[in-house]
Order: sequence, then structure tokens, then C-alpha cells
Amino acid sequence: MSETPDPSHAPQDRIVVAVDGDTGYVRVEGRGSFKVSATVKDFCRRVQEQDGKHLVVNLEKCVGMDSTFMGVLAGISQKLKKEGGSLRMTHVSEKLKGLMTTLGLIRLVTVVEDPEPAPEATEELKATPQGALASAQEMLEAHETLVDIQEDNKLRFQDVLDYLREDIQRQRST
Repeated sequence: MSETPDPSHAPQDRIVVAVDGDTGYVRVEGRGSFKVSATVKDFCRRVQEQDGKHLVVNLEKCVGMDSTFMGVLAGISQKLKKEGGSLRMTHVSEKLKGLMTTLGLIRLVTVVEDPEPAPEATEELKATPQGALASAQEMLEAHETLVDIQEDNKLRFQDVLDYLREDIQRQRST
């Protein structure tokens, strides 16, 4: 089991990816957050468009994940499973496993204790630029997914859901 890196020495938030056959690889460095969730979702969409069915997320250098990021991963996992694929996670620290368990993500993914090495040819993805409305919609969808996968999340995120819905409505009317 990997230990979570010390946040005071955390790398800058980065997403590094690779593709090998029908599998996409994502390495999260720093925090998996709303800032990079759309980037990961876009990469997974590209992998699927090229007949990819599997995604491996390496959390060895990940110091934390926010709820938006975990909600996006939950949505990706559900979509992959519908198409006969899977989402596997490697180097999951006890801290991250605890977060994933609390929000229910752990039930949708396979945690791999002894992963095969990822391809050496990698590419760093830059965060996908999003406007305020698209960002709010992405966050709302992610949190709705978390509520769908675990009933307890409704109470946990009700204020967030209400705020995001109001924010979206406000942005659409201006």
C-alpha cells in the first residue's frame, strides 16, 4: 500500500496520461480536483472513441482528491462498465481509500495492489479551460453521480447541489 506524499512537498497538480491498446493510463500528481476533472474526463472520452475500454488511475503521487474529482471518476467508471470495461486504481494510500470509501467510489472501481507498469511514453495534459457555467455544470453532474451511487451523499452534498443549481440558473439568466 502506498503512503500519501507529504502535502508540503506535493508536486504541482498534474495529469500525465498514456494509451496502450484498449487501456488509458492516468497518473495524478498533486491533487485530483475540480481543476483537472474535466481534463481526465476528456481524456477518457478520447480513449473510448479509439475503442478503449479500460482506464488505470495511478495515485502514487496524489496527495488528495476532492468530491468533484471523485464524482467524475464515478461517472467514468459507470460508463466504462456499461461498455464492458473497467476503472482500476493503483497506489491507493489508506487516506485516499478512506475518502473513496466515504463517498462510495470504492464500490465502483478495482483497487490493484500490484499493478503492471504503465507505458513509458506519456503526455502531460493541460487543464481543459472551462467557463464558469461549464465548470458549475461539471461539478453539479459529479455531485449528482455521487448521490446516485450512495444515498448518504445526498445529505452530505445537499447544500453544494442547491448552490450549484442556483449558480447555473443565475448564469443562464444573465
